[in-house]
Amino acid sequence: MEYSRFDDVASLLIELCQPMNDKELVALMNVKISMSESKDFEKHYTAATKGLYVRHFQELKNHTYQPQRFSDINTHLIEGIKDKTAEIGILPAYTTTDSTTNSPAIAGLRAKIAKLREK
Repeated sequence: MEYSRFDDVASLLIELCQPMNDKELVALMNVKISMSESKDFEKHYTAATKGLYVRHFQELKNHTYQPQRFSDINTHLIEGIKDKTAEIGILPAYTTTDSTTNSPAIAGLRAKIAKLREK
């Protein structure tokens, strides 16, 4: 598998953050350790980080982004994951099925979506 900077959470966080002090570097390493111990946490933290990066991509590209402290960003990401409000940059699997697939599960999802649109 080829290395992709976009898949490297540490690289994205370093780009989004102000230069980190020793305490923040240790906190980043602790996050990476937690990610290696829990695949669920890894998936959600990675998605939240990617979402945050994508949201600020234009600012980063135009050099107008104001870097934040890692502790602030990390707190925001962790709370977002706990509250299920983190920016998720990955589409759920059921959104990638084509419209010709017709199973009871997909039909149920389409019915729920139709009801939500009516409200």
